Amino acid sequence: MKIKYMLTVAAIVAVTKSGFAQYSGDALKFSQFQTGSTARFKGLGNAGTAIGGDLSNISGNPAGLGFFTKSELSITPEFNNAQAKSTYFAGTTNTDNKAQSNNVNFNNASAVFYTRLNKPRGEDKTKGWLSINYGISYNRTNDFYANTTYGGKNANNSLVDRFTQLANTDPTATSDGSLQNWAYNQYLFEPTTAGSALPYQSNVHANIKPVDQINTTTNTGGQTAFNFSVGANYSNQLYLGFGIGVTSLRYNSTNTFSESGHQDFDNLDYNTQYAQNQTTKGTGINATFGAIYKPVDALRLGLSVTTPTWYVIDDDYSESLKTQYVGSSYYADGPADYPLSYSLRTPLKVSGGAAVFFKNYGFITADVDYLDYSSMRLDNSSTTADGYDNNTGGYDPTQDNSDIHKLYRSTVNAHIGGEARLTSQFAIRGGYGVQGSPYVNTAYQNNIRTISGGLGYRTGLYYIDATYSNVSGSESIYPYIISSASPYANIDRTYNNVFLTLGLRF
Repeated sequence: MKIKYMLTVAAIVAVTKSGFAQYSGDALKFSQFQTGSTARFKGLGNAGTAIGGDLSNISGNPAGLGFFTKSELSITPEFNNAQAKSTYFAGTTNTDNKAQSNNVNFNNASAVFYTRLNKPRGEDKTKGWLSINYGISYNRTNDFYANTTYGGKNANNSLVDRFTQLANTDPTATSDGSLQNWAYNQYLFEPTTAGSALPYQSNVHANIKPVDQINTTTNTGGQTAFNFSVGANYSNQLYLGFGIGVTSLRYNSTNTFSESGHQDFDNLDYNTQYAQNQTTKGTGINATFGAIYKPVDALRLGLSVTTPTWYVIDDDYSESLKTQYVGSSYYADGPADYPLSYSLRTPLKVSGGAAVFFKNYGFITADVDYLDYSSMRLDNSSTTADGYDNNTGGYDPTQDNSDIHKLYRSTVNAHIGGEARLTSQFAIRGGYGVQGSPYVNTAYQNNIRTISGGLGYRTGLYYIDATYSNVSGSESIYPYIISSASPYANIDRTYNNVFLTLGLRF
């Protein structure tokens, strides 16, 4: 079995790998999910570890379920606008590109069921275990929808230089149906003359005649979780909770890198297109333990620990290469399909927070999360979904796990938010969050920042909450890696999201 080879990758992964696919990059992608929440908690910047009494506690800190004194349910749809602005650095020409996508999703649906614990007649009903509440929720925890385009004129190198470098690393591969074999059969590079230091040389010289390059990526899918939690109230002062999360992921990616230039050996202009498609599905499970302590009415302290999520993942990757010589021959190879199943362990997450309440006027709250992305681990599953035996196919996760330890680090996410009650019915909210970069070299992805604001209205047994959030961050992507002067793109991503929660107490 030939493991998938990813041409377009996050820079730091690509630098350390010269050939086969970077499942370490997928491990990071599938480990950066967020806790599902209502529009109210979204408006607080997701700073909810110490709050309690919100349906978000079902998937966040389950101890907060102990604050409920009625049963409650809600639904939260969302609208997402994803924008990507890219600047392509290749030679002396820097080119800006923009792309965006819009979609509507069902973000959260939750219900909690209040159960008061009976006490013997005459016993203090404010002391001891007072209630135990059960919650169930559906949450969308990650959104992969994004369109990205970048490109420009490259006067330094060509995609063909990458194919030639692969062939020079393993000269026998030009006859084994590999990607470099396809490029060789399409006359993009050729053998060198006798006595040369390397066996192959490129037929394209971008430093003499620059090439036009463009990369287009379309990603869809997301991660979701069903959470089942229980929370208890002890003397209106200590709240404890436990939850189980059953997760799933679906990720689809289509990437096309196109290049136009001049092939010197036959003196022909050419257009070549390298296409990659990835479809990934998986299921996983995790658990969360939580506590909230209220030493005085105005102060709440919260702590939650979420175990790693253990995923079983089926990945199906295909690639193809096509070359059209203007006024001459057309060549096409692929698509070649490479299925693989593997398991993934995501990082442990520890969250701590505090909230200060100002009687009935509102509160301020802050959280921190600790995750160690270098603790992620990949393992080989025995068979793919279609019955392929990985053990005989040869996927060895050792290199990917080594990359994980080298490339990723521990990080801290911080959230702060507040709510002000204008009247007994109306409230306004605001929040800010920073998600720390998981990379050892933060130049490859900076911190992701979230700014949010929202409104809430409550009357009787009904309530409605609306929140707008703006999420921004940047990363660097290398479309291919060669020995020197590899081209790269800076991608600035912005997500504009609107959440609306409709709730009922009963």
